[in-house]
Amino acid sequence: MDLGLNGKFGIVCASTKGLGFSVAESLLNEGCELILCSSKEVNIKTAEEKLISKGLNKFHIIKTDLSTDNGVLSLYKFAIEKSSKIDILVNNCGGPDSGSFENINEDQLLDAFNKNLKNIFKLTKLILPIMESNQWGRIVNITSSSAKQPIDNLLLSNIMRAGVAGLSKSISNQYAKSNIMINNVLPGRILTDRIIELAKERSKETGIKIEEILENLGKDLPIGRIGKPEELAPIVTFLCSEKANYITGNSISVDGGLVKSLF
Repeated sequence: MDLGLNGKFGIVCASTKGLGFSVAESLLNEGCELILCSSKEVNIKTAEEKLISKGLNKFHIIKTDLSTDNGVLSLYKFAIEKSSKIDILVNNCGGPDSGSFENINEDQLLDAFNKNLKNIFKLTKLILPIMESNQWGRIVNITSSSAKQPIDNLLLSNIMRAGVAGLSKSISNQYAKSNIMINNVLPGRILTDRIIELAKERSKETGIKIEEILENLGKDLPIGRIGKPEELAPIVTFLCSEKANYITGNSISVDGGLVKSLF
């Protein structure tokens, strides 16, 4: 199926590893030209090597920290230097600190706000006027299943991911008539650095081996296993495409059946 993505120009945030990298690779395979970014030079070099080895070279990478205002602005300026139109924005970022209410302080709350909500608000606000002038755009926010079903000991994620869902639903209504579709994709237990880090924390607390914890996390799911980043990328790619012309304001779970709610 031709998704109509060939020649589209987009930004994929936090895109040198994990979910962001898989999404970027998928979009590049569909013919997009992309801006990629990371705050770490080593991740940038590794991503470049992987993509070029697969014959994918229609991308530009910038080192920038999206948890800061200057970092977001640098990404925006870098993107508009490369193209006068931005068709696609995939907002993606790592999860905030783990912890329950009594263990989280205000500094951690502010850091999570900057990293997981404010940067999405700011970058979207910069990009939307470009999409509106072109009367076409796709924004996909990669958040977490915690937006639908709060996760124990992940208070900050529960708060910020729900905030992104509220933001997306509000602005999707406003910009739908400009043919700008705005949606969220909610990954569940997918094998990324984030879930490995959480497994390490639990291992320290319980003495259970990391491998056993990860295996048990998969067994708890109806599908019986943890997901892979490349299993999330196709749904994001579809939502970025011409074929997603009538889908907006939605939060779509990719979680192997983790979330038990009907909606």
